[in-house]
Amino acid sequence: MIIVVTISKLTVTNAKPIDASNWLTVRDVFGPREIPDSSPRGDCILQADTSPRNIATEWSQIAWSGGEPIAGKPNQRRVKRQATGTTTITASIGTSSQKLVLWTMWADVSVLTKGPRPAQAKPWSEGVPFPGPDQCGAFEVQSFSMGKNARGQVVAVAKLQPRGVGRIIVAAGKHSLFRIRRQLTAHDYVNGAPNKHKKSFGVWVDDTLLEMQVQTSAASDELYDTDAPDLPVATLTAETYNNFRQWLDWDGQPCSNFAYWYFQARWKDQQVTLKEVGQGSITLPQQAFYKKP
Repeated sequence: MIIVVTISKLTVTNAKPIDASNWLTVRDVFGPREIPDSSPRGDCILQADTSPRNIATEWSQIAWSGGEPIAGKPNQRRVKRQATGTTTITASIGTSSQKLVLWTMWADVSVLTKGPRPAQAKPWSEGVPFPGPDQCGAFEVQSFSMGKNARGQVVAVAKLQPRGVGRIIVAAGKHSLFRIRRQLTAHDYVNGAPNKHKKSFGVWVDDTLLEMQVQTSAASDELYDTDAPDLPVATLTAETYNNFRQWLDWDGQPCSNFAYWYFQARWKDQQVTLKEVGQGSITLPQQAFYKKP
């Protein structure tokens, strides 16, 4: 009796299936992680299961293409995760064959603080009643009660690597698992006194707003998050000093480093006296610029 051995299944550790033939892992950066992540570190291990018995005598018949061999593990292959890219792996026994592509993904996140809004990013008019020009930058805008207000208009851009990974994710309907996360630490002052609320005088408070994000653009390997902080409402003086940091998550796992930006503005006597938005960080003042009346 001739027993026909076949490849029955391929699975990958430290990775997640996207569709029937594509798996995704997030790049495991060398050294300490900038953003805390509880996900396991280390290489991806691809394993082939065989039929009918899935035992060593069957595994010894496997012919591999792609990945690196693992001593004493004829049914496994190793793929390192330190660089973005794709690895195509095939396991065969005779005419029985299974193949998958492992995508190692990472993103570069930057924040545009001047220049035109990317065409696919949401306009600021969708998120505020008085937007400035359709440009990134710091602008004076109308206000309900303050005469003028200051607004910092930015767009965070996450560029995916390797090329084409976003198309695979969108085709599988899993682009909604992307989140461009945003945190801030801010000091606000109104009429010369600290204006304490849920987003001021805290340490990296969550400021993520999904309504202003564009995820379907991942098909072209880019995602966008539009933001426009402004001054707190006041009667005499208002001040705001903000540091922001943003990064990209996929399915709850960080897949970029931080991108930092800041916004600061002051207002007095119905006029904006300072408005500035830029990349990097500022020192948050411990007291108001304008003293109590």
